[in-house]
Amino acid sequence: MKLKQIFSKGNLLYALFIFIFLIVCLEIFGRIYLTQILHKSTKPKFRFSYTRIFEHIPGFKEGDGKRDWIVINNQGFRRATDIPVQKPANTIRIFFMGGSAAHGISSAAPYPIRHIYMDETVDAWLEKYLKPKYPEYKIEVINAAVTGYQVFQHTSYILSELLDYHPDIIIFFDGANDHYFSSTIFNYYLDNRYQFWKARLQHPSCSGMTDYFMHWLSNFSGFARGYMAWKLNYDARKMDNLNPVNMQYASAAEMIRQHRESAPRQYLRAIETNLSILENNQIKPLICLQPMLVLRDSLLYSKDEKDFYRANANVSTLYPVVLEELKALTSQHHAPFVDINLKFNDPAFSHQQLFIDYCHLSPFGGDVAARSILPVLDSLIQQITVR
Repeated sequence: MKLKQIFSKGNLLYALFIFIFLIVCLEIFGRIYLTQILHKSTKPKFRFSYTRIFEHIPGFKEGDGKRDWIVINNQGFRRATDIPVQKPANTIRIFFMGGSAAHGISSAAPYPIRHIYMDETVDAWLEKYLKPKYPEYKIEVINAAVTGYQVFQHTSYILSELLDYHPDIIIFFDGANDHYFSSTIFNYYLDNRYQFWKARLQHPSCSGMTDYFMHWLSNFSGFARGYMAWKLNYDARKMDNLNPVNMQYASAAEMIRQHRESAPRQYLRAIETNLSILENNQIKPLICLQPMLVLRDSLLYSKDEKDFYRANANVSTLYPVVLEELKALTSQHHAPFVDINLKFNDPAFSHQQLFIDYCHLSPFGGDVAARSILPVLDSLIQQITVR
């Protein structure tokens, strides 16, 4: 009798109502939290890639309903319009590659939120400055940077897709994501922080099935999208703890020694591979070391930069070594190299905000970075146009 009462039609309908009500509340909360608090889209931005670990979802947009600050075109580039795969005549095609700073992401908590719009990225500034200089050519500077990418992922991207677009020049804008590693036991390719998906595929589990379901649901649900954003970041941090890129060292000299031992098997090998690929395909490279707040003279900081400055001993200690390594490698391959940090330490920019957090650029910072790259890039274009 009691079971009949518990499972009566009225009780079941009431339980169903409560369940649906909770789901609706969670969905409303998720959408409000994503859009109003985090200023994020309710749609996922990334998907799995069998060549690059992850990639942009074509057609993704993020904005406030009035103006989009991020637009991913149908080819996966941060660009408002698509480009033809077959390069038209009289076109100078330049790809701009890197991680989040090159992509131009917004700052997020604990930093003040500042969005970087489509006309405020480094590539947008470069295209703006180059077009008037070469009116007889169509100048394309295409943002192929992806948040979180390390140099070895550029290799897969170039081979699997970008070569088909027949670029004339590829600019690499890297540093923060992989140049300052010092662990000799870290496997640069297998221990990447975004490789957490492998365990779910190789060792299926109930929790893995839950994540798989929520990942599918995130295509439709703001709550699931928020959950997956948190879960993927949690898994990435877990991978960092399991496979630290830096260790505790007794001295700066020991850190430098370990870095010098590991770098040739890590980012230097990846850069050299990319340079060889470009050389074999008659594409001109331009290697840039991205700027970081910790590498800027603190006397030049703006008020906001002072507020969100965080020390980073690894970067501060290894910067001269990384600079030496990059100069030697690019010189060996006769590739131009630009250290953007030099421009960011120009006293002319004293007390002007160039960063919106520890490494991501303000609109003015993107402009300064572009002007730092421009003379070398202009020289490369001149070499192409006089062929």
